[in-house]
Amino acid sequence: MAGRQSVKGCVVLQGERVVAVVQASASGKWVGRDGFVAEAAVQFDRINGNMARLERELEKSRAMVAEMAEEANRTRRFQSFDETLKNSRDYKITDLQRCCKDLKSRLDTIEGDKTTFLGLAYRSFEPINRKLAELGALQMQVERAEGAARRNEALFFGALAVAAMALASHLIF
Repeated sequence: MAGRQSVKGCVVLQGERVVAVVQASASGKWVGRDGFVAEAAVQFDRINGNMARLERELEKSRAMVAEMAEEANRTRRFQSFDETLKNSRDYKITDLQRCCKDLKSRLDTIEGDKTTFLGLAYRSFEPINRKLAELGALQMQVERAEGAARRNEALFFGALAVAAMALASHLIF
């Protein structure tokens, strides 16, 4: 074993650089290769660490993008719901305005031309209703009086006919 020498070494990281320290009095062609392999291994480990860190950040970014997309969809649905409520409210207000205009035109038709009837004594339905009840009672009295007048007229003509027959029978007999 006289031709072989054992090489013991240590790899030390300093910031971004790899420094290989060899501790033996090894000389030969393998010493440079061992330092290169150690440096490459450290760089691969660093690259693997960076890739793992980037993969974790990518997953976090994906989760944040998914959350933001969900929030955007929620906001879009809320805006759509808000627009629907606004349109419904506007439709109800428009329908109410249309009904009020229709009711006003009907009332104007019922009331007639207001300038013609400025001196009206009855301005609401309650006194008109009382007056109509009074007129209905008066109309019933007039109808009873007409019936009594017809009966009296018939009795008068009957009495006149009897008087005429009595006069004719007195003159003839």
